[in-house]
Amino acid sequence: MNSQQERQLLDESAHWAARLASPECTAEERKAFESWRSRSPAHARAWTMVDRVDQGFNQLATDNAELLAMADAAFADGAAPRRDYRRWLPMALAASVAAVGMFVTAVTVLRPSAGVSMYASADAADGRRSLTLDDGSTIELDVNSAIEVEMTAAERRVVLLRGRALFQVAHDSARPFSVVAGAGRTVALGTRFQVDHHNDSVAVTLTEGSVSVTGLGNLDGQAELLQPGEQLSYAVEPRAWSKQVVDVQAVTGWERGRLVFHGTPLSEALAEVNRYVDRPIRLDDQSLAVLPVSGNFIAGDSDLVVSALLQTLPISADERSGEILLRSRSN
Repeated sequence: MNSQQERQLLDESAHWAARLASPECTAEERKAFESWRSRSPAHARAWTMVDRVDQGFNQLATDNAELLAMADAAFADGAAPRRDYRRWLPMALAASVAAVGMFVTAVTVLRPSAGVSMYASADAADGRRSLTLDDGSTIELDVNSAIEVEMTAAERRVVLLRGRALFQVAHDSARPFSVVAGAGRTVALGTRFQVDHHNDSVAVTLTEGSVSVTGLGNLDGQAELLQPGEQLSYAVEPRAWSKQVVDVQAVTGWERGRLVFHGTPLSEALAEVNRYVDRPIRLDDQSLAVLPVSGNFIAGDSDLVVSALLQTLPISADERSGEILLRSRSN
């Protein structure tokens, strides 16, 4: 990729940052952003750079008075409150891509070893991926998922761009391990946990150890410490932040090739099943969406799933155009 293309992606990233920071940003726009970010590794890297600039300036605001004064002088036109970087930085970036270079230089002074060291993705055709990081931590990446990994002397940072991943973190008290997904950051020292990032919603499930989850952007100020067996779900639109106790064996069953449901609404169960199948299963009758589904299914076998559903629910099934449609048995 040439410098002009890189500059274009930075420009697009900056404009996305400005829009996402706006309280008027809609759920549809956030979905469009996720689609843009996951389009290629280059898109993901450009967004990571802009995101790092935001974090770097929050550090800059407290750690480096000289660079802070330079930044204040650069934005002395009164367009933004002094030192309120989290709110006005995206607007500054969108105003001028040249500013990105200046800001990244400033951040590099503070974090000279920063840089994305790995991009990995898994799609439905290739199946899941198992990754081992330099520190010995492992990541199980589910289908239709993508991550970026940044390993430095000071931190270990993963961005879950989309999908689901299960993390087994090697203990290293000198280098916190964090996972950024949507509007939240999960931090652990040595533990095992799962992060599921779908559209605007994120669910963090802890199986071993402990993790802290803090909100970012519009969820800034939210914080939660999880214990094994707990799951934290959060979203920006509609705004949500809630914790519950879950069956971790069921939630992480996909790692073992199993899908486990306990009274799960049929619509949610099918969304999980359809992650892995070539022929998706759809509802032809939306009144069936709330029917409870319980059972242990093999991931990726739509015929077995439908057969089990036909035996336990008042439904019938027809195949049409590569899909399996479920409708009420009375129809």
